[in-house]
Amino acid sequence: MFGVDEYVIYGSEGVCRVKAIGRVEISGLDPDKDYYTLVPFYRSGTIYTPTDSGIIMRSVISKEYAQGLVSRISEISSKLDVPVNVKEAGLYYKQILRTYECENLVRIIKYVFDKQRRLAALKRNMPAIEIKYMKMAEDMLYGELGFVLGIPPKEVKDYIIEKNAV
Repeated sequence: MFGVDEYVIYGSEGVCRVKAIGRVEISGLDPDKDYYTLVPFYRSGTIYTPTDSGIIMRSVISKEYAQGLVSRISEISSKLDVPVNVKEAGLYYKQILRTYECENLVRIIKYVFDKQRRLAALKRNMPAIEIKYMKMAEDMLYGELGFVLGIPPKEVKDYIIEKNAV
């Protein structure tokens, strides 16, 4: 269980602060259940989620972990077994995204980027579904890295490139 004022990753919402834990008196919510009251870091609003929700919620990575991840991004494999069928590919990407693990997000980004480069050399277009999931992976990864490193998410990609320049 998480504590009040802890920062967590809540599903695809990303970084949220736990504002409160307990019963809430809001129409439509079970008055006999305990809820986390979450405040998203990158947007306004409030999220109420049962403490026993099936949605993945985990602690935000540490600054040390983030720095280590950034320094070894070039070592993380971009190998994925993405199905050829577009619908199956979408389900495959969604399954990987739902792990909310930073290394898996890096794999998606690297795989799609590499594929995009190969297709561009052949003067072929990238399937929209893959662009969509790469963007989602970038938003999730850059949001968490930006938070723990103290930089805006839009600057994380340049930060990664700068730290991996040899």
